[in-house]
Amino acid sequence: MSNINRHRVFISYYHNDDQYYKDILINMQEYDYEKMQYISIFDDYSVHEDEIDDTGMTDEQIRCEIRDNYIKNATVLILLCGVNTKKRKHIDWEIHAAMYDSETNPKMGILVINLPSISNSSKMLAYGKDEEEAMGPNIKWVPASKEISDLRKSYPYMPERILTNMTKEDVTISVANWNNICNDTNAIKLLIDNAFKRRETNCYDHSAPLRRKNS
Repeated sequence: MSNINRHRVFISYYHNDDQYYKDILINMQEYDYEKMQYISIFDDYSVHEDEIDDTGMTDEQIRCEIRDNYIKNATVLILLCGVNTKKRKHIDWEIHAAMYDSETNPKMGILVINLPSISNSSKMLAYGKDEEEAMGPNIKWVPASKEISDLRKSYPYMPERILTNMTKEDVTISVANWNNICNDTNAIKLLIDNAFKRRETNCYDHSAPLRRKNS
């Protein structure tokens, strides 16, 4: 068992397309020598799968519903990003709720994982040597652009709310490719732990109105 802390994680994903990857993620385990048994590498707080009916609800009501009843006490949001992820309104709501900071609903760390359906079209983004090693030790890493137009080209399937925050100097959101980390529980735990540590210093921009339609 690694000495990296375990955290409370909510997984945001499009159920119809990407349930397979969510199931793999929540079933990843490591051996706990103290308990002498296998345990999950994080605490799964992804408790709901049904989309809510937002008819007549304000953005604030939706945010509270998502944070209080869906995300609850999670401290890190993992976004599983596939071909149709950015088109789904409930994913935008979950990202917004994760970014919102209040006394009862503190903001969360965010980690994005590009799924195989888009990994050839989207780049990875690592912060620090530890993440570079975790995602791919043989990759030649170059600084990422902060221009929104460049980010849209580099991450054509990324939700706009994530892209907006990737332009900010005071927000750190790492982006890994599934195939690079799916067989390395220590790498996944490291990325989750780093996202957790950055949650308080990230100054998210969550000002954009919530998405109201799927496309």
